[in-house]
Amino acid sequence: MTLGNFYDNNTIINIVRVTLITALTLGMMSSLTSFKYHPRKVLSLFGIYLVWIGISTGLIIHFAGFFTFTRCMFFTISVPAVALAYAMDCNSPALSVFNYATQVMISYILTMAALLINTAVHGRIVSYFLILIAVYTLVIFLEYRYLRRPFLELTEAVQIGWASLSLIPVFFSALLLFVANYPVYYTKEPVRILYLLGILLLILVVYIFVYQSILRQYQYQMISHQRDILTLQISTMETQARNMHATEEKLKILRHDIRHFSNIMNTCLQNGSVEEARRLLSELETTVGKIKVKTYCKDSIINAVLAFYLELAENEGIQVRTALLAPPTDKFSSPAFSVALANALENALNACKNEPGPRIITLKSRMVGEQYLMELSNTCSKTILFDKEGLPVSQRGENHGIGTRSILSFARQTNAMVNFRQENGFFTLQIIAHS
Repeated sequence: MTLGNFYDNNTIINIVRVTLITALTLGMMSSLTSFKYHPRKVLSLFGIYLVWIGISTGLIIHFAGFFTFTRCMFFTISVPAVALAYAMDCNSPALSVFNYATQVMISYILTMAALLINTAVHGRIVSYFLILIAVYTLVIFLEYRYLRRPFLELTEAVQIGWASLSLIPVFFSALLLFVANYPVYYTKEPVRILYLLGILLLILVVYIFVYQSILRQYQYQMISHQRDILTLQISTMETQARNMHATEEKLKILRHDIRHFSNIMNTCLQNGSVEEARRLLSELETTVGKIKVKTYCKDSIINAVLAFYLELAENEGIQVRTALLAPPTDKFSSPAFSVALANALENALNACKNEPGPRIITLKSRMVGEQYLMELSNTCSKTILFDKEGLPVSQRGENHGIGTRSILSFARQTNAMVNFRQENGFFTLQIIAHS
């Protein structure tokens, strides 16, 4: 197939061509998508869709001709593909439109590129299909290998602005679809292919600006999240300071009252009033018991974060078990460690809130030789999926929340190791610092 016979009404060849291009386009869509169904189910639904493509394409070309098909394929191919993929993925409607419209747009470009390459080498139908498969396979590989992870991370972090951004690939796809519907535009005058190259350059420039915009928004959200955590630290430290001050005042009053208790106790014992002495002693124990100074570790900043989140957990009816040793200052700075700890505790607290049965948060740390090991576990009955690097996959897709990314960022900055696992109904985070 070349520019000269591109619009011939060969029904069989066009059915094979359209079905193959659609299958390869679905492969491109899948390369940047996290599906919520098992791969076997996804492949089955895609297979049914491809059968529809082959039947509908054949009928339209046979009875109405190829040009009529090109004017209908947006509704018979593109719209059902986007609707099917959206029904199976984990993204918002606007984000899905941006992703799939972009893939459809790239598919139009690759289709025209394969046609132009085959024409340039004076190829035939077989060479055209081989070039088509080679070009699409290369793009699918590059997208999956280099774009999938950063794209999913950005889409997980940035949840606003996609509605307006999705208009960009939609308009470009419409433009390229118009060109594809009138191939005579460049089949009769090949010099006008330069206009297509100009369109491609414009698309590239626009997408560079789109990427920079998304990246800036992501960086802003990370900075905003870190600022919120630091604000929370300051707030918890102020609350802890007020609590400590109130406790000190109570202790002063108690020390003053103990002298009176002592005198009364001596008088009761001298008079043989043992029961009265026991009653007074019980009251003293009750008074002392009400004065609690919660100290989880010696570091005031880390202790403030622990006091805040663990008190929230206890108020939610979550059982808390702690045995935390503050990390050595030569391994972590207190502010950096407390930010990571706050993110981890917030994740554990939110996870426990959704648990139906008994809920437990366990936090412990120790020195193992020259290594500092911290382990945080929380009740988790839901099955957590992990990616190939052992990182937990969000319930909304193959991504990680801001809290998890903040912990990973802390680990990279401090050369620490982070491990996640789920076993025996608990989700566990480990942070290991080497000497």
